[in-house]
Amino acid sequence: MHRGKYGDDFGEQGLVYRAIERGLWALAPGLILLLALTYPSMKAARQDAATRMDITIAAENAEYCVKWGMAAGTPEHLDCIRDLVAIRARSEQRVRDEAASDF
Repeated sequence: MHRGKYGDDFGEQGLVYRAIERGLWALAPGLILLLALTYPSMKAARQDAATRMDITIAAENAEYCVKWGMAAGTPEHLDCIRDLVAIRARSEQRVRDEAASDF
């Protein structure tokens, strides 16, 4: 047996365990720093994806209303878009409610 500098006895497994533990303690600050540095870019990417999704949905709504004979810019077209936005919002709320009830 080998006696460590703190008076603890450890065999070969103890040496490996201590080496791994020291390595993990050395990596921890680096991982925290990496997360702190990448968080803003991940947040920006999520916001960018949400913006692209909103633009895509708006284009789909307008295309649908035009397809059903409501010329863009007319009051009927705007009413159609409002109705589609309301339908999508209710549908999304149902999905969220269902997901929340599963927990």
